[in-house]
Amino acid sequence: MIVFPALPVRNQCVGIAYHKLAFTPEECQEIIKTASEAAWEEGLVGGHGGPGEFMKVPKVRSCREQRLPVQNNGYPVSRIVAELCQANSDGWKFELSGLVEDDLPWIMRYDAGGAGHYDWHVDLGQAANASRKLAFSLQLSDPSSYDGGDLSFHNMNLDPAMVRQIGMMTIFPTYWLHRVSHVTRGIRYAVVGWVHGPSFR
Repeated sequence: MIVFPALPVRNQCVGIAYHKLAFTPEECQEIIKTASEAAWEEGLVGGHGGPGEFMKVPKVRSCREQRLPVQNNGYPVSRIVAELCQANSDGWKFELSGLVEDDLPWIMRYDAGGAGHYDWHVDLGQAANASRKLAFSLQLSDPSSYDGGDLSFHNMNLDPAMVRQIGMMTIFPTYWLHRVSHVTRGIRYAVVGWVHGPSFR
């Protein structure tokens, strides 16, 4: 005989995005300055070829990216991880393993000249992406320095002005559909990355 519980256990946070001003404007400008002009490379897209294959698909994604430089003391990743852990503890309560060596954070550059954008997508995918559980986006740019480039989520009522605040860290489950709209003026910089963990169960 199978006995079902009267009500399933539900986590009301599975469909939320977490926001916090985690860095000062001065700290954000310093992070941008750590980027090397010679290190920018074209952003790639997974899921459009074979498993684990990443390719250029400009209609879907147009941006420049490079690995986030990390100081000897772990900054700024150390602070980012602390915020991620606190948000997960307060909300989703996922079982996490942490950042992984082959999927470390990036500095992203979306510029009007390159029609910077990233169409609707999820961050959970195949191969190296298959164990991603939480994603984050740290806003580095002053919102007055560019137009467009809004980070938005499907079926989430979020204030775009809040998400655009410099130093704002947005954390969300990797299964949630989201996008970055086209930048029409200026340049938007952000740090993005993912926390991995065991399979959802």
